[in-house]
Amino acid sequence: MGKEQNNQTKNPRVAFQGEPGAFSSQAARQLMGDEIELVPCETFEQMFAEVENRTSDFCLAPIENSLFGSIFQNYDLLLKHNLRIVGETSLRIVHNLIAPPEIRLEDVRRVYSHPVALGQCQQFFAEHPQIQQVVAYDTAGSVKMLMASREPGAAAIASASAAEVYSAQILMAGIEDDRQN
Repeated sequence: MGKEQNNQTKNPRVAFQGEPGAFSSQAARQLMGDEIELVPCETFEQMFAEVENRTSDFCLAPIENSLFGSIFQNYDLLLKHNLRIVGETSLRIVHNLIAPPEIRLEDVRRVYSHPVALGQCQQFFAEHPQIQQVVAYDTAGSVKMLMASREPGAAAIASASAAEVYSAQILMAGIEDDRQN
């Protein structure tokens, strides 16, 4: 989404909710190419304000999730801000169990992630009842926090891109319940 622009910048700034490596950052690159400048935002409101205040050229706002439905907050923000939709993309969500290099699967006792991501991996948790789910604000942010804290026995659920960005390892790939997400 973006405002009308008189000059197209060579490397447009694209705001997204989350940390580098978030699924929204992947969707932004998929839609607009690798030459964009990604602008991480803590909230959807901040992301929309980035564009309205002209500090970013576009924002990548998730509108629908095939399993969890509409993201109504972003519909409301579209109405509140003077922005229009200028493109669309779909992204296959692949959740991975990610940890610092020194952690093994059998060591994991807590897994951090966004509540929607945790909800999309319930079969994994059923198969690993010793692992506690811990809600965090963002999937990629969970990996960032984990790599900074090096909390013993902790892992995160996020994208492969998040593991790469924060130099973490993927302990298990594709742990989501539904491959149609």
